[in-house]
Amino acid sequence: MVLDESEIQRRMTRLKPPSLAERYAQASTSAERDRFYGNETRRTELTPARRTGRPPSTVWVTVPILRTRGWTDAAIREFLPRPERHYSNPHVKGRSPMPIWNARTVGRIEATGEWQRWLARSLARRNTTLRDLADSIRERAFRHRFEAADSAIAHYRDAQHRSG
Repeated sequence: MVLDESEIQRRMTRLKPPSLAERYAQASTSAERDRFYGNETRRTELTPARRTGRPPSTVWVTVPILRTRGWTDAAIREFLPRPERHYSNPHVKGRSPMPIWNARTVGRIEATGEWQRWLARSLARRNTTLRDLADSIRERAFRHRFEAADSAIAHYRDAQHRSG
């Protein structure tokens, strides 16, 4: 199909209807925004998640979280296996992917006597405590990620102690 010049101009100047995202952004009240949801999925207030005895299975631990828990680069190389996944760096585009480990893996390693002896010597040598390292966190989002990882790691570490 060949278009003549007038048809091309007409198609180029025709207004496109706004997308769903644009219409949603233009809505000024929550009732107007609710129109974009299906009848069965109305907006409701978020309820806090029920606490169960186990942490979520997808808690991943990054190197900054490990450092806040007392790990050093040498300890990461010595005690941890190769990273279980790599995640693209959300803070700096173009950087190499960040290595991440499952909280279960970190918890099992931190439960070993060898790791605990190494940590005690390392903290004494650095003249610091785990509390000092945790208190150094300033950013709220990082603190939230750290606490989630800390809770999951503690769960797996304690489970390892009970079974071992």
